[in-house]
Amino acid sequence: IEKLDYLKDMGFTAVWLTPVFDNSEKGYHGYWIQDFYQTEEHFGTIEEFKQLVDEAHKRDIKIILDFVVNHVSPSHPWVEDSEKMDWFHDKKPILGETPEQLENGWLYDLPDLAQENPNVKQYLIEAAKWWIEETDIDGFRLDTVKHVPQSFWTEFTKEVKSVKDDFYLIGEVWSKDPRFIASYQETGMDGFVDYPLFDHLRNAFAKYDQSLEWLFVQWDRNKSLYEDPYLNGNFIDNHDNPRFTQEIVQNKLFPGTRWKLPLTYLYTAPGIPIIYYGTEIAMNGGDDPDNRQMMSFRADPELIDYITELSAIRSQFPSLRRGDMELLSEDEGMAVYKRTYEDETTVIAINNTSGTKTAVIDGS
Repeated sequence: IEKLDYLKDMGFTAVWLTPVFDNSEKGYHGYWIQDFYQTEEHFGTIEEFKQLVDEAHKRDIKIILDFVVNHVSPSHPWVEDSEKMDWFHDKKPILGETPEQLENGWLYDLPDLAQENPNVKQYLIEAAKWWIEETDIDGFRLDTVKHVPQSFWTEFTKEVKSVKDDFYLIGEVWSKDPRFIASYQETGMDGFVDYPLFDHLRNAFAKYDQSLEWLFVQWDRNKSLYEDPYLNGNFIDNHDNPRFTQEIVQNKLFPGTRWKLPLTYLYTAPGIPIIYYGTEIAMNGGDDPDNRQMMSFRADPELIDYITELSAIRSQFPSLRRGDMELLSEDEGMAVYKRTYEDETTVIAINNTSGTKTAVIDGS
């Protein structure tokens, strides 16, 4: 609550929170749920959470909760309840990419919920609807989507949107195949975190003189695959991967300047830019939990100012939010592209090469 103005000043319009549900001991990340109807005491009470939502809404900031239906904590009371043995799949590892393996195996040895059980399905849907009705949140980021049957998601989506029709659902389908991810849009989810683009962003911007062409190939793919690709989330950092700063440092480059290139793309490309906390101070970190270190609010303002400026530009020009995208030229890392919406055209140039470049733009 105390940092909402910090986020507002940088131009953020929504906050996606880690799961706030009561977790088992050391479940700092929120994914070891003990109780779907209680808040984690380290975060605060349900009343404080409602206050957060209220204060965010006063600032035109939406609150998106991370919602988990695939699994619970190994110490959840259900696990030892003899009357709820059929609430879980048999304990077995995930050994392949077939739906049977992905949807029934235990991810990271976490008890895997059997959503085909009507009681499990009803409980999860009712819990999701309760959080919307009780706290007036604005969306869910849906965790581990590919590990849950599409039939469940179709019903879940319908029920959730019956409570709040403009409720935003963004799914995490961790895959490099955009066709596989897009297959889940039939469930009614609004958008997805774009993992294929994530890979291309990392490959393109981790060092100089890397082609940016795949960023635009990916957009062309998305246009052909998604009903509304503008609702997908674009990111280069998240809680499941080593921080991008680590790659920059390993390549002996300066994070303060290198970060500006992918940030420029994220804020000027189609889709919703998702900025992981700490990006604005170029926070470093390897595999989790190292990539989830405590936030420091005492830092060089260089990237904070740059994000603030990018947000203002994106807000000012509708073409950067709603326009189509056309690649005008790409030469070994020097890319020029334009976004057009109605009678407005914005031209963006990103120089990812190791030398100074000049772009001559035809006024027509």
